[in-house]
Amino acid sequence: MNRSKADHRPQTTDHNSRSPRPCLHRRLRSGISGRVFALGCSWIFSASLYASEQTPKSSIALNPSNAIPKIQFETNVFDFGKITAYGSITGVFKFKNVGDGILKLDRPQVSCDCTEAKVKPDQVASGNSGEVFYTIKLDRPLHGQRTIRVPSNDPKMPIAQLTIKLDYTPVYDLNPKSLRLTIPAGQDEAQGHFTVTRTDGKALDIGRLSVSQPWLVAGFDPSSKPEEGVAQINVTLRRPPNPAPVVTATVQLWTTNQPAAAVQTLVVLGEIQAELSATPSQLYWVIPDFGSNIASYPAESLVRKVELKSVLGRDVELKNPSTTIKGMRIQLVTTQPKKEFDLVLKFDELPQTFTKGTVTVETSLASVPKIEVPLIISVASAR
Repeated sequence: MNRSKADHRPQTTDHNSRSPRPCLHRRLRSGISGRVFALGCSWIFSASLYASEQTPKSSIALNPSNAIPKIQFETNVFDFGKITAYGSITGVFKFKNVGDGILKLDRPQVSCDCTEAKVKPDQVASGNSGEVFYTIKLDRPLHGQRTIRVPSNDPKMPIAQLTIKLDYTPVYDLNPKSLRLTIPAGQDEAQGHFTVTRTDGKALDIGRLSVSQPWLVAGFDPSSKPEEGVAQINVTLRRPPNPAPVVTATVQLWTTNQPAAAVQTLVVLGEIQAELSATPSQLYWVIPDFGSNIASYPAESLVRKVELKSVLGRDVELKNPSTTIKGMRIQLVTTQPKKEFDLVLKFDELPQTFTKGTVTVETSLASVPKIEVPLIISVASAR
């Protein structure tokens, strides 16, 4: 201890000596060592800091491709139970992205045309929520369920299925559900009727009727009373100008307090019989595929016949048969003068794989100035 203290006491310099005194050596060594130590520590700290900056803190944070979305619905099933209503019902399924990646959703798929569904938004960040909105049209009784399939990029649930259950009875019941009417040849109209019944026992409350075509007429039977819960509706189908053999139209029922949408719709199917009939009235023609050389096809596979007949026995003249289908030739053959005819259809060139078109013939009848037969041609593979 004494020696140590003595070494750190102030000393005098011996000018007759060539070498520094021992205490000066110690001080120089001490100062150099301190600088070297400080530089060493600084280098080690800098190296450590550089290394820490180059080492990733989290592979998931720096590599977003590892992030995985996950969709989670509050519920996948909703049951309306027993309902009596008209128009439509709406609802929403709520979901949340409980994963750590961005959830991307495609357009929802529905189980029937009566259901519409949409998702908002179609991209949901981690921790955020979205909704699937749906509307079900109530146009007929329904006891069962409807489903909605929601595609997404959730790897564990690429398609989420949502189920809507309901036992629905329409407020307004129609009998029959649709109406078929036939206008015979030589006549201009046909009549029919249907009944509408309110199922909840209240007054009918139908304010007006509307039709989808000008040649259809609908109205309440004079015996119907507004305060009752049932009524008869009479329907008249008039011959349309230049009609097709089969026509379709609708009658819609509207209440006084629901002006935005019809509460029921009746479909009317009409058969329009002309003075000149075509058998068949439309032709679906399947041709086996025997290759690209028309000579390889059996003759009967390239020929079809449509029979035309004056239904009322009146004289008729036909002219100018034509077709919209390329490669088809038409021959008009009289089988009974001015009464019955054959249209012979023959392919001189091979048709395309699938072709749609018509065959048309002009007539001398004022009620049927021309007759048109729709055609569908399909070349099916023989292999």
